Amino acid sequence: MDAQHIASAWLTHYLQCLSSNDIEGATNCFTADGWLRDILVFTWDNRTLRGREKILSYLRENLTRAGLSNLALEERQPKYLSPQASQFGVSFGIVFTTALGPGRGYVHLTSTDDGWKAVTALMLLEDLAGYKEAGPELGVYRNHDVAWEVVNRERRASIESDPYVLIVGAGQCGLVIGARFRQMGIKTLLIDKLPRVGDSWRVRHPTLTLHTPRSQHQLLYQPFPSNWPLYTSRDKMGNWLEQYAINQDLVIWTNSQITLPPVYDADAKKWTVTIDQCGAQHTVHPAHIVCAAGIIGESYLPEIPGSDAFEGMIVHTGTYPGGAAFSGKRVVVVGAGNTSADFCQDLVAQGAQSVTMVQRSKTCVVGKYPEYTRGLLASFPDDVPVDVSDLKYMTVSLKFAKERFAARAGELAAAEKELHEGLTKAGVKVYMGEDGSGMLPLVYERLGGFWVDVGCAQLIMTGKVQVKQGVEVAKYAKNAVVFTDGSKLEADAVIFATGYRKIRESMRKVFGDEIIDRTGQVWGLDEEGELKGVYRPSGYPGFWYAGGDLPHARFFSKRLAIELKAMMVGIK
Repeated sequence: MDAQHIASAWLTHYLQCLSSNDIEGATNCFTADGWLRDILVFTWDNRTLRGREKILSYLRENLTRAGLSNLALEERQPKYLSPQASQFGVSFGIVFTTALGPGRGYVHLTSTDDGWKAVTALMLLEDLAGYKEAGPELGVYRNHDVAWEVVNRERRASIESDPYVLIVGAGQCGLVIGARFRQMGIKTLLIDKLPRVGDSWRVRHPTLTLHTPRSQHQLLYQPFPSNWPLYTSRDKMGNWLEQYAINQDLVIWTNSQITLPPVYDADAKKWTVTIDQCGAQHTVHPAHIVCAAGIIGESYLPEIPGSDAFEGMIVHTGTYPGGAAFSGKRVVVVGAGNTSADFCQDLVAQGAQSVTMVQRSKTCVVGKYPEYTRGLLASFPDDVPVDVSDLKYMTVSLKFAKERFAARAGELAAAEKELHEGLTKAGVKVYMGEDGSGMLPLVYERLGGFWVDVGCAQLIMTGKVQVKQGVEVAKYAKNAVVFTDGSKLEADAVIFATGYRKIRESMRKVFGDEIIDRTGQVWGLDEEGELKGVYRPSGYPGFWYAGGDLPHARFFSKRLAIELKAMMVGIK
């Protein structure tokens, strides 16, 4: 199979159809059930069109304004993006020009009875013409007679006095977006309520280690050192974020919060925002506010009768101090997701007298080794530039990915067979998603209902962690909890791994109902398989949500930067 010839022939025909406004011909370059994913090429939104009928309608409505031309194979990174055989058939990168600027994309072709057709194609706007993302600066300032500290101080003062964007939240997503905006020439101020950058990680439970490998969760522009652990621990991530903010020259106010609901002037297209920074009041007037405070909001602690009578400790995961505080105690952990599993394992290791996990419904459990890790490393290889991995990973919508996983339901279940049989025997109710598509869709649809196992399952199977299944805590007694089935369990501590409220609800306290009510749902998939609410118009002018995992932050920070830059320079 000559992948180069196949890709070139398909691309030539696709270009001919687009250039001659032969929309039906262009649509027929896709399989009957093919997918076209568009990021700012045809509209100012994230769209995925499935099937020839929808692609045809979309192109008919938007092709002319897109101004597509110069469609060609990607040659900048031939080792990774040149045509090559793939699980689909042939896959390759593309470049093109639009009315707004250069674009790029990635295509998966498959062989059909009617020739090679696109299963899925990603087309995205890479830069605005005349406003290309900056690379590294020279590092010599003026006539080599001005120190960096002077330049940095002047730049910082300019941003603090008149930011174009205010980012609320200086966690990993906020920092990545801030770094991207800086390279795009967008004056950006970040604020965070915690004392130090990275504290959002340092306040979490001591044994926390990311389940994804370092190649997947690296930050923009700044890969981890080659000797960095494969999985990043809590404190290492916190420290890495802190030095990242310094090295990326980000302007951040810590110990800072918005004190009054911001007011938007629709005529001036500016906000008035009052910020308390370490007790000092500041007012800024950004054109845009990006809420990067996470996808989850405040802790959700169920109100259960009898808490005043309970003599033990009641703790939510957000304030869990680590297992050592519960040594010798009888502990009940409510919830059966990732956090609960981590806590149960920690509690056993730190000498709790007994540990009981309370599972209300069912959980998707997958072993971290080998399949889960192997799959992530296949998508984000350590030796491939992360922008290439992100491009390929984002080529398909999450809905497409879910259907692909569901088609492999038997294979996915077989990989977890031994794990699931052991857990089921021990009383845990497990499944692989409603359609067998596994854990990944649950991340983007529910942001919960799963755990990646690193040892808790074995503790459950050996009886070191007990399971109470199909019930909830109905009330407290003096030294016990009573469940909805009437049973009672003695306890010295109850830890609620019951998740968090939605970010929109938590943001009402900051922005007020008038603003938040006009924004749409945040997280979950829309009918096209795109993430709701994040890195796209929120429904309120000048107000944006950002969040999720680092691949999405890296990839969609550019999409968000392009749209805000277009507004800044008057293109949009």
